Amino acid sequence: MRDGVEIRRLGSVSSFITELQNLSVASKLRGRLASYDIIHTYNMELNPIVGYLSTREGTPSVASLNSYHFFHSSVTNTTAEGLERVYELVGMPTTGRILRYLMKLNDAFIALSRASREVYHQHGFDGIEIDYVPNMIDPSFELPTRDLTDGFQLLYVGSLSENKGVRYLIEAMSRLPKRYELRIVGDGERKEDLQALTRNLGAADRTTFRGRVPHDQIGQEYASADIFVHPGIWQEPFGRTILEAMLAELPVVCTDIGGPPEIVPTEELICKPADPAAISTAIQRVEELPDDVGERNRRYAVENYSPSVVVPQIVDIYERLVSQ
Repeated sequence: MRDGVEIRRLGSVSSFITELQNLSVASKLRGRLASYDIIHTYNMELNPIVGYLSTREGTPSVASLNSYHFFHSSVTNTTAEGLERVYELVGMPTTGRILRYLMKLNDAFIALSRASREVYHQHGFDGIEIDYVPNMIDPSFELPTRDLTDGFQLLYVGSLSENKGVRYLIEAMSRLPKRYELRIVGDGERKEDLQALTRNLGAADRTTFRGRVPHDQIGQEYASADIFVHPGIWQEPFGRTILEAMLAELPVVCTDIGGPPEIVPTEELICKPADPAAISTAIQRVEELPDDVGERNRRYAVENYSPSVVVPQIVDIYERLVSQ
């Protein structure tokens, strides 16, 4: 029981193979759905089995489209590696086709951004209604008292994978005046390459790699920054760290690709992806903006992404399905 809501946990799914995950969940859910009015899956990999069971047992279903798990990496400007690459070559053309078919059996779909919805409509979901409902602010996110800074502390929070575009932010650093410093929070397979890049570009003395920071301590990273930069180069469905930065009253520089730029209300700070010159220009443009840009970001985030705003949109979808 949590906040007056009964929660029944059916255990986790251990396999990393999507087909086996769906088979495992089928055995857990089979025969249980008759007592429920709605089934909503937020685990992207399990949307197929939910669509199948929903159709079979007559319980309306909602599928959140919070990733592109069933699409080839070329669709989202990413690169599959390791087991993901194997699945692209072997699984997607075979059993993956069955999973995509079953996934479409769900009664309603939710995309986290308009850009993400468009990706789905362009790749097999044309003619299917997809509702747009963004992620919401985490009510537990707390920001410590802001530190006194010099106005030129840049912050990136996220994984250090190729599609995050951090290399272009580091290249932008080499174009910025020496007063700018960059703090990178996160870890990933490109960390050593990125550290080498800072040395090669002469930006190592102004760039700090903080590594992975526990979520309950991440607020301090925002509190000691002046500008948040999101340099992504792929069709990311949303941008949770952008919301956190806006709650921390930071100006946000964001590349114009995927869902993240939809969150940022300051159009002057949205720039071309994979373009160090454009990123550095946008960063320096912050100095030209009114001093209250951070405060306006926070108000915008609260007014548009609070649970009190987002949850009713989800409830509306539930009520629509139940009434049909």
